[in-house]
Amino acid sequence: MKQSDNNFEFLVEYITTRVVEWIIRDQAVGLEEALLLFHNSEIFEKLCEKRTGLYIESPAYIYELLTEELRRGTLRGMSE
Repeated sequence: MKQSDNNFEFLVEYITTRVVEWIIRDQAVGLEEALLLFHNSEIFEKLCEKRTGLYIESPAYIYELLTEELRRGTLRGMSE
């Protein structure tokens, strides 16, 4: 595996960890629900696409984008 691939994976994991921590704190949910919430978001999908460049943004920026997505109600695959 190339170093750039390692960096990409590390950054995605780092951002995911921070965003999930903030979801738990702000939404008062457990780890599993926070992970499901983030992993089922359009933002997470785009974060995992190297070509979007989101992996080089700060976790706070990604969380802001997720918060906007949640506010708009555009999460895919989630049911009440």
